[in-house]
Amino acid sequence: MFKVFLVEDEIVVREGISKNIPWEAYGFLYSGDAPDGELALPLIRQIQPDLLITDIRMPFMDGLALIELVRKELPRTKIIIISGHDDFSYAQQAIRMGVEQYLLKPILKEKLVETLIALHKKMETEQKQQEYLEKFRREVQEYETFTSRRFFEQIVTGSLSVLEISETAKALDIDMNAPFYNIVLFSLNNTGYDGSVPESYTDALAVLQDKIRQFIADHQELILFIWNVTTYAVLVKGGQDNIKMRTADCIKNIQSYCTMASRDVNWHIACSTPVSRLGSIPACFAEASRVLSYRYLCPEEHILSEASIQDYRKKEGPGTNTAIDQEHIYNFLSNGAVEEIDDFIDQLLQSAEGESISLPLLCRYLTMTAYFASVKYLDSIDCRADSLWLLEFRPNDSVSTPEKVRQYMRQVMEQVLELRDRESKKQQRDLLNQAIEFIDQHYQEESISLDRVAKKVNISPNYFSAIFSQEVGLTFIEYLTNKRIDGAKHILCHTDKRLGEIAFAVGYKDPHYFSFVFKKVTGCTPSEYRRGDKQ
Repeated sequence: MFKVFLVEDEIVVREGISKNIPWEAYGFLYSGDAPDGELALPLIRQIQPDLLITDIRMPFMDGLALIELVRKELPRTKIIIISGHDDFSYAQQAIRMGVEQYLLKPILKEKLVETLIALHKKMETEQKQQEYLEKFRREVQEYETFTSRRFFEQIVTGSLSVLEISETAKALDIDMNAPFYNIVLFSLNNTGYDGSVPESYTDALAVLQDKIRQFIADHQELILFIWNVTTYAVLVKGGQDNIKMRTADCIKNIQSYCTMASRDVNWHIACSTPVSRLGSIPACFAEASRVLSYRYLCPEEHILSEASIQDYRKKEGPGTNTAIDQEHIYNFLSNGAVEEIDDFIDQLLQSAEGESISLPLLCRYLTMTAYFASVKYLDSIDCRADSLWLLEFRPNDSVSTPEKVRQYMRQVMEQVLELRDRESKKQQRDLLNQAIEFIDQHYQEESISLDRVAKKVNISPNYFSAIFSQEVGLTFIEYLTNKRIDGAKHILCHTDKRLGEIAFAVGYKDPHYFSFVFKKVTGCTPSEYRRGDKQ
């Protein structure tokens, strides 16, 4: 049912229209009326009618002023004007403002009904088109897109100006406007995941990722980005009075889903301090990244913050050697990313500050620990550690200051992660080729999905989404849609099949939605394409 609101100063006319039309029989719900624009406006703002019927000449606020305000605030609301013969000049102005129909007084029931029937058909068509557009947008945005991931990288690395952020966000249909911002980072991966191989598919991880993704999609103040194959970023928007509450609520919900998941899933969450400028988001992200990197030193702490890190250090106390545990470095090499190296080393050095040994000795001990952890890790993934035997990677007594430790550890870790990722990419290519072959063979099936393809090749959905968009340059849904449309083009050119049959043949249950997607992708309808009117 479409909601109708009537504005008419003559009570006889107003009651005649409201009571003599069987509104529901024509698909409308009579939602209220008012004698002039001034009284009508607050009610219209509250009800948000789909159709406004208004007189032109009224006291206090006339129809033209009302139409102008409604057009700005509720651009999708349809408008019918009613007026007498001597108001035609006003009616012409209203028509230029985009009203749907102009009815002369006295209003004939038959004429109004005829107008309502035609308008209802038009509104239904537009509503379906809007629903199709929203469905198309949801499908395209269901998984991280290559462009949005690149956009987020550019934001947090400070590569874009505030103006460029705003313009790019508008082009990507991402609402970045807010007085305050915060970053929540969370990592999800299977227990025992090793970065040298693609993360395998498990139902527990797939279900958890879907639940969190749906929660964020249902909250307009949250924007989800994929940072790397195991880490998500959530941009939280809000005002000065509620940004902390929204951040806490986001963390609480993610924590709730993670806690209910299988013990086979590892998870950690970190956040930063809210900022009031788009240009401050890089610093906000850097803080969250620094905090999240501590998960390699205290993996049992799932909710990480500056406060929780300090509490953990106090609890461990000096002399416990927690910071120079070879296992911590080994864990980082197994799961960490290149962009996390500096933060991890900083946390390692900060945690080692309380050790009760001399600084030069501590520095040498850290370098030795990092070296042997690196060799041990490369051996564990059957990757030859020959490169670490080079003189530049061997620990030596000259590394006696924290800065030299940083330089040495960064150099060694970058080398190890490069070797690890090289091994992983070899398997990625084979699995990706298998996935594309499966998509090409099954794109006609309506049930095909990213989750199904990921399960087929035994890769976690998030991992598959990330490597697919990175290697192919399209998201899964973009590739699938293009494949289906190409299939439809072939059928259109070589058969006389009806559109409904073609839609079903390429994986679309709804022929109207198929036509919508076809035009969205190609710029013309299937019928126009068949006739040769290709754009």
